[in-house]
Amino acid sequence: MAKAPPPSRNRLDNLPTRELIARGETLVSAHDYKDAIDVYKLLLKREPQAEAGWRESLATAYLERARQLAGKAMYREAAVLWENLPNLCGQTPHPEDYIDWLLSSGQHAKAMRAYVAHAADRSPAETAELETRLAALALSGQKEVLQALPPDTPLRQHLNAAQAALRAYTQDEPEDRVRDALKNISIRSPYRDWRQVLAALLKLETAPAEALALVERIAPDSPYQSLVEIVRACAAAEPARALLALDPIQRELAGRLLGLDQKQLKLLKDWTRLGVHPNDKTSFDFIIANQATLDAESARRAALALLPAYPAGLKIHTRVFGPLSPFEAARLQALRAEREGEIERALRGWHTCAEHLIQDAGNPDSRLGAALILRHMAELAEDEDLAWGETPKTRDYLEQSLRLDPDDRDVYLKLAKLCREAGDDKEYHQWVERAVKQFPDEPQILLAAVETATARKAYKKAAGFAARVLELDPINPKARSILINAHLAHARKQILAGKYALADKELDSAGRLERDNARTGVVELNRGLLASRQRQPERARQQLREGVRLAGSPVLAWLRLAVEAERLDLDPSAFQRDLELGNPRKLAADRADVLALTRAVNAYREEGFDDLGSILRDLERPLKHAIQRLDQEDDLALVCECLHEVPCHELLETAAARALELHPGQPLFVYYLIYGRAEGDIDDVKDRDYDRLERALEQAKAVKDHRAVTAINQFFSQGGFGSPFARLGGPPPMPRKMQREMEEIREQLQQLPPALRGQMLDAILDDLPPDDDFPPEIQRALMKLMLLGGEGLGDILDGMPDFPPPPRGRGGRHKRRS
Repeated sequence: MAKAPPPSRNRLDNLPTRELIARGETLVSAHDYKDAIDVYKLLLKREPQAEAGWRESLATAYLERARQLAGKAMYREAAVLWENLPNLCGQTPHPEDYIDWLLSSGQHAKAMRAYVAHAADRSPAETAELETRLAALALSGQKEVLQALPPDTPLRQHLNAAQAALRAYTQDEPEDRVRDALKNISIRSPYRDWRQVLAALLKLETAPAEALALVERIAPDSPYQSLVEIVRACAAAEPARALLALDPIQRELAGRLLGLDQKQLKLLKDWTRLGVHPNDKTSFDFIIANQATLDAESARRAALALLPAYPAGLKIHTRVFGPLSPFEAARLQALRAEREGEIERALRGWHTCAEHLIQDAGNPDSRLGAALILRHMAELAEDEDLAWGETPKTRDYLEQSLRLDPDDRDVYLKLAKLCREAGDDKEYHQWVERAVKQFPDEPQILLAAVETATARKAYKKAAGFAARVLELDPINPKARSILINAHLAHARKQILAGKYALADKELDSAGRLERDNARTGVVELNRGLLASRQRQPERARQQLREGVRLAGSPVLAWLRLAVEAERLDLDPSAFQRDLELGNPRKLAADRADVLALTRAVNAYREEGFDDLGSILRDLERPLKHAIQRLDQEDDLALVCECLHEVPCHELLETAAARALELHPGQPLFVYYLIYGRAEGDIDDVKDRDYDRLERALEQAKAVKDHRAVTAINQFFSQGGFGSPFARLGGPPPMPRKMQREMEEIREQLQQLPPALRGQMLDAILDDLPPDDDFPPEIQRALMKLMLLGGEGLGDILDGMPDFPPPPRGRGGRHKRRS
């Protein structure tokens, strides 16, 4: 909307004073200072002896208008307005802006007169800022800025030292001589920023990180900021890219500091003309056009890197640089296939690349290159579109890579993880053992070894691995916690075996490892339970009370005592009554208690204790009250995730409902609510909730909430028709809407006479659309199985052919689904 034209002077003259006052206030509020000046000048003309408020408003309008002009780089005009203020308004505003505008407009002599005249009005910080700017001007040759100053001022006293350092640097004198000159500039000198910049320039070549640290101390509004930007660009990891962000003068200076010659500087200038993000064809053409200036091999590699995205450039590349080697040709095909989502074709290309390198296995670089390619293939294989019954070759590729390069720690850990996820515990433990042999002093490997040893109940071995981690890294909290838990687990094992002396020794070891500010009470609870088994009631009571105290809250004490007692095959209720924890409904909890309990529950799950749901159900009343008072999204997400994994359905429903009160419609909380309400069974989800869950899934996909998408899809995969498929190892079940349609068809078929039912069923099966993933006979049998609701399953299975591998599709996952 266009701004309304200001009222003419004649119209202003006709306005009554009261309306004129209101107009002036409105104009000032709207930052229309130019028109506000006319209004307040008219008011003062009408009533020269008016109240001081009008003069103050006129002074404000003039000063703010001057600042607006300065913001448009109209410094000379801004300074004129400031100079008129005393005559027009009877006020002399703060002179800092005025001196700045005079300096910016090149009126140095006038600026220095104002600088001297208003010296008493400035704060020390304002003086220091102005002196830094004046020092930069003096150093650049503007000596008139110093003529009005006494000879003993720092600006004049330190100028010679600053100029000496500049001459030494620009005349390429030895670095030591430049440093000696810089020592004559003190850290309190007006030239201190110049000292920092010059010191950084000296370090650019040998210690770029130190150069960056030096310029970081310079204020953002320093007159040396343009030099600071040059230092940052030259010290950047990719200086050529950083240079593109500089202005032409800065870029030329930075290029000279980096040792670029005139041809290279011109090349850089030409590149900037292509824009910030030139397309692949433009970049390729630029490289080809300037190959004479570029290093030949660098130009070839740069052009080659663009070919996957710009395949039309291959003919030109071949003409200019010669034909590609077999390895490069295969690599180019693999990269193109990846860009097109053709995962299977990409894997074939990378396999060819690896074979070329393996033929030169005597070369360590070739072996490493082949290993890296195989690891990349392992990543691609996770997204490969597989035929029915096939499994990804991720493990195969990783194992092959280790035969070529056995020194990659992460590959061992990846293989161990894959085996564990596949339920192959034997292979999982073996890969961890191999990793320990290869990396005996690697904390991450040793921590993985602790997990495998604990899973096999080899607690002493687990403690040994954890102790070794602490030797290597004494402050590693995870290793300390694992070692404490290993000693505790071994102690429980000895208690259950009746070896109380050995158990006491293990508990002593666990207690010594605990830090005073991180004691949880678990050691003391186990001491108390051990004493109870030893029929030492007084010692048991004393240790249990100490354990409850250290737990920190009644609900956490209840949880810990219940878990530790059950681990030792003891009934916790008798101990809880004795410790005044008998009725969990009367316990109180707040936010801190809920979060601490959540962390404890998660820790118990990681340790393999599964029976947490019944314990939490005993604490439902205090936990529900505490959950209703939570108001942070992160807190509620943490609690929901914990209750979902336990699972504890009623508390999960409560927490999710609270979360949705505060954050309506969030897909993950919708999932938690419905999962809790249905007690984790998709068949118990009501139709209304099912529809809501489907909407939540679509919303999660739209906002790329992958966690919610995965959770909801896994929940859907439980569905009713899933059981026949599951027995056949087939695909996940269909959506609820399609299930209902299938049920309607099945009901209609059941109402028909048997002979007519068979004809109708055959007609439906004959109209099935083809499916690339299933042979027609298998697809027909599976659909028949679903329509009959599992009736005659044995006959159908007997009549099914062997499962031949279906024809492989050419597309990768993304292309096939599009």
